[in-house]
Amino acid sequence: MADPRRTEAGFTLAEMLAALGILLFGVTSLLAAMASSIGQRRTADARLETTALVEHVVHRAQEECVALRDGGSSPVDLEFKPLVDQPWPGFPGLLWSVRAVADEDRPTVWLLRIEAKWFDGGDEVVSEFLRVVPRQAPLRDRVLTSRGGAAENTDR
Repeated sequence: MADPRRTEAGFTLAEMLAALGILLFGVTSLLAAMASSIGQRRTADARLETTALVEHVVHRAQEECVALRDGGSSPVDLEFKPLVDQPWPGFPGLLWSVRAVADEDRPTVWLLRIEAKWFDGGDEVVSEFLRVVPRQAPLRDRVLTSRGGAAENTDR
């Protein structure tokens, strides 16, 4: 016969609610950490892309943005035409711009200001890079000039 004073083995409602509360707190903390790491991953990917972008932009600027001034005949009479808000394929939402700053004390070089911007979590992030490049015509124009041909703008 069973003893009527003997209690049933098991958990009380209060113990079950406490265990569920602890589990809920742990899962919520895990999801918050995952959301934060996803945002940091996108930021890290964007910064990595911008470092690869800089070298591409420098080469593109040297080939496409440098031209003789209107009416200029000297190979050092050059102007820089900036590129603004260009998209970066492979990273949607990343736009870049490049401008050149001339220094009167150093007429043989330009300082390129490369700006990359993207949205991260609703906020615009802007990274700026500086590169020094020689102030000279693109290689194809210099080669054509040395061969005696006219430097012309060819479509690629």
